[in-house]
Amino acid sequence: MTTPGRLAVQSNGRVTGLATITYNDPFPCTNGQYGSGAMQGVIMHTMVGNLPGTIALFNDPAAQVSSHFGIAQDGSIHQFGPIGKGWVAWAEMAGNFAWYSIEHADNGNTENPLTGAQIIASAQLVEVLSRFAGFPLQVTDSVSGRGYGTHVMGGAAWGGHTCPGPGPRAGQRTQIITLAEAIQKGTAPAEISYTTTGSQSLLGLAASIGSEASSILRRTAIHDGAFAANVAGYINGGDLSAEMPAGLVLRVPG
Repeated sequence: MTTPGRLAVQSNGRVTGLATITYNDPFPCTNGQYGSGAMQGVIMHTMVGNLPGTIALFNDPAAQVSSHFGIAQDGSIHQFGPIGKGWVAWAEMAGNFAWYSIEHADNGNTENPLTGAQIIASAQLVEVLSRFAGFPLQVTDSVSGRGYGTHVMGGAAWGGHTCPGPGPRAGQRTQIITLAEAIQKGTAPAEISYTTTGSQSLLGLAASIGSEASSILRRTAIHDGAFAANVAGYINGGDLSAEMPAGLVLRVPG
């Protein structure tokens, strides 16, 4: 795709649209409750792991934790509970009733930046939640603010976490908001940078974002002037279905 698609909130509270979205079973997940009202914004979380483990944790009644959404490194989205039905995720304690929550896979290391596919999916979710709940598309670092915040900003009342850090993820909110604004206006950029994590092939990446491997390579070559040595090494291996090593920087459709 050349422009990330707008998502929509259906009457049953499920988010749908041009993205890979799965829904929790049961829906909503066991860990949560009802009673939320007006929402101030959405909170960025990091999983310190990957999506399958987070799904298992959030479906364990003993864990007493959950979020509204989880995003895997390949950009696939998992929705744990409905939007617009007053469902409350147990994600940031005192902040639960006024903030949506999005967990992002990090392969167990908060220092790993969000992948390009995660930035796209996060921007899609932030945009639809902003449009649905009426909060502004902006970064906020205050519990009294509105927009896209982080778990750490809540301090002790929100559990005293460093989430989504330490690492670069909180700083990537600016890029996500910029893309969300473009999605809302229908002027999303043609391409963005994507850093590989070592868990996906080039063919798999292309399929996950609705593109072609040849298109990604062409964009990368045009942008960089020549392939970086690690990118060239992967291509010369001759198997685009093999997992790409971590740290390759590619240009993918926005």
